[in-house]
Amino acid sequence: MKSKFFKLKEDFWIKNDQKEEVYFVDNKFLTMGLQFDISKGNEILYYVKEKLLTFMSKYEIFEQDKVIAKVKQKVTIFREKIEVESKYGNLEIVGSIFDYNYKIYQNKKEIAHVAKEFFSFTDNYYIDINFEDEAFILCLVVIVDNIIDKNNSAS
Repeated sequence: MKSKFFKLKEDFWIKNDQKEEVYFVDNKFLTMGLQFDISKGNEILYYVKEKLLTFMSKYEIFEQDKVIAKVKQKVTIFREKIEVESKYGNLEIVGSIFDYNYKIYQNKKEIAHVAKEFFSFTDNYYIDINFEDEAFILCLVVIVDNIIDKNNSAS
């Protein structure tokens, strides 16, 4: 996943390992909080909306007009953690989230690993997905990137 260095409205393509454009992330312009669609071809697969006025970051993922996942950043003493309640059951995002190296688990089974490529002018991520719904996992990665950006700008 690669996002642009300069951004007013950050739309970007997510490419596969052959560098082919597969998914498109369309960030909504002039909105409060993060809002984006992820599409493949001409079909919008998911819409994500950040919930505002919360202590910790919270997001909802929609499939058409139905909420199919709720994403919540959790405060823990020992590790960074994000919980996901979804149509796929409960997922956990754990690891060195703010160091851009984390894993996504479903029932304690690793379903994705995310690592950021450093020494780049853009945000490049290597994402290894072992899950039936790549687009859903990619929504989570974009959400985590937003949480990291918010944390870095608050520091």
